[in-house]
Amino acid sequence: MLQVTSITNDPYQKQTLFLPNGEAVTFLLYFRPMQFGWFIPELTYNDFVLKGVRVTNSPNILFQFMNQIPFGLACYSKENREPTLQDDFSSGASTLYILTEEECQAYLEFVRGQV
Repeated sequence: MLQVTSITNDPYQKQTLFLPNGEAVTFLLYFRPMQFGWFIPELTYNDFVLKGVRVTNSPNILFQFMNQIPFGLACYSKENREPTLQDDFSSGASTLYILTEEECQAYLEFVRGQV
């Protein structure tokens, strides 16, 4: 897992992350105070574009797209709560990770009960 350390408490951010193979993933990250949450209004990887995903605690937020992209996104929060505050990522209360293709495969095997 590669921790995304560049998230600030700015409510609207553009993040460009690089996978271990050198390819870029670009996504917008937006905090919506009226909905108490962080959202990804757009994520782009090569010709794959995903719109409108809420960031929640999950071992792989992008699990349903595993046949289309070779990575995943995981979010974990302290105190067993969702990332609902604007400073959750900048304060370290929540952490976002990029999952490698191997980690996504390991999670798939876990979900299928093959581990």
